[in-house]
Amino acid sequence: MKTFKPFTASLLALSSLLTLSACDLEMPALVSASFGSARTGFSATSAASLRLPPRRLSSDQSVKLARSQASRFGVEPALVLGVMTQESGFNANAVSHAGAMGLMQLMPGTAKHISEVSPVRVKSAFNPEQNVAAGTWYLKYLANHFKDLPEARRWQFALASYNGGIGRVSNAIQSVSKQQGKARSQVSWNDIRPLLPKETQHYVPAVLSHTAYYRQHLN
Repeated sequence: MKTFKPFTASLLALSSLLTLSACDLEMPALVSASFGSARTGFSATSAASLRLPPRRLSSDQSVKLARSQASRFGVEPALVLGVMTQESGFNANAVSHAGAMGLMQLMPGTAKHISEVSPVRVKSAFNPEQNVAAGTWYLKYLANHFKDLPEARRWQFALASYNGGIGRVSNAIQSVSKQQGKARSQVSWNDIRPLLPKETQHYVPAVLSHTAYYRQHLN
C-alpha cells in the first residue's frame, strides 16, 4: 500500500466536514434497484445481489476506476469496490433522498470541500472518475484520522465515519475511552458500535463483507 501524505490544507479546511458523512442520510432511491434504504440493513441475499459477478471484474469500468484511484491514494481496491457496492450498487446516476450522488454517494457539500482541499476536482458528482476519486480520497483522509490505531480497526472506524460522520465516531471513541477507562488505541469497533446509528452499525460489516468478496475474486 502506498504511503499517503495528508495535505496541510486538508487538516484545516476539512474541519467543517467532521460532522458530515460522504453519503449522509439515505441510500439511493432507484426505480430499477432491488434494494432499499441502508437504514434498515440489507438481507444477506439482497446485499450479495449488489455485487459485480466475478466474470465482470476484469472488464467493468467501475473496477478500473477503483483500481486506479485506490493506487493513487493508497487504498485497497477491494475496499473501494465494497463501498461502491453498498452506496450505489454501481449506479453512477444514483441520487439519494438526501441529495447524495453518484457511485460513492457524495453529498454536494462534501464534494465541494474535497475539491477545495485535495488534488481532486469534482465538477460533477455524476462523473464516475471524479466521484470515485473524491470518495477514495475521502476514505483515505478518514483512515488517516485514525492512523494511530491498528490497520483493521482504522478502516472500520473510517467506514463508520464515511457513513455516519467522523465527529460522531470520534465522540463515540472518546465516550467509551472515558467510561471504560480505555486508551483510545484500545477502543474497538464492538465497543463503539452500540453508540452509533443503526444504519452505521449495519453499514460497516456490510462493506467489509463486500470487500472480502472482491478481495477473493479480483486478480
